[in-house]
Amino acid sequence: SLCRQGLASIATVALNVNAAVYGDAAVAAMSIVNRIFMLLLSVMIGFGQGFQPVVGYNYGAKKYDRVRSAIRFSLIFGTVVLGILSAGGFIFAPWLIRLFRADDAQVVAIGTFACRAQCMVLLLAPLNVICNMLFQVIGKSGQATFVSAARQGIFFLPLIFILPSVWGLAGVCLTQPLSDIFSFLICIPMMYRFYKELRKKEG
Repeated sequence: SLCRQGLASIATVALNVNAAVYGDAAVAAMSIVNRIFMLLLSVMIGFGQGFQPVVGYNYGAKKYDRVRSAIRFSLIFGTVVLGILSAGGFIFAPWLIRLFRADDAQVVAIGTFACRAQCMVLLLAPLNVICNMLFQVIGKSGQATFVSAARQGIFFLPLIFILPSVWGLAGVCLTQPLSDIFSFLICIPMMYRFYKELRKKEG
């Protein structure tokens, strides 16, 4: 949790510094989008915190079939809920941005693009969150910390300095979605290895 929150603060500073190059409208738009997605992700994080005791108790009791069931249910539930939220966010992106700054067309335009870009990868968040919560509760603190650091640190921080130099303001807007994609990709082999470990324990 310390790693996640600390890197989130550093990432916010880095994002604002790079967005400021393109004016106050860019900073305002990215700040609005970040607040919206913090709210959306908090839904999944809250569900993940409820998922942790279920997995922890059953993993400790060696009821690995229930562990798999909890993971499967959580991923399906999270994907459905965030799928609905991402679809709504994509469609109503301009309206969401106007709730904060209806008087600035530039803020609305930048915010709409960034919001829709993040909505397109929001469906990847359930695996990232569940993977992080899973490793945290079963005592694999190193892997949990790595997953926590991946989204806002390992991938985000290099990308926020590289992409704007290549794509300009679009690079600033696309940094978080690309970080989410890379984080999702590293969670796949980690979950695969975890399932292999479960099969060995059952054997």
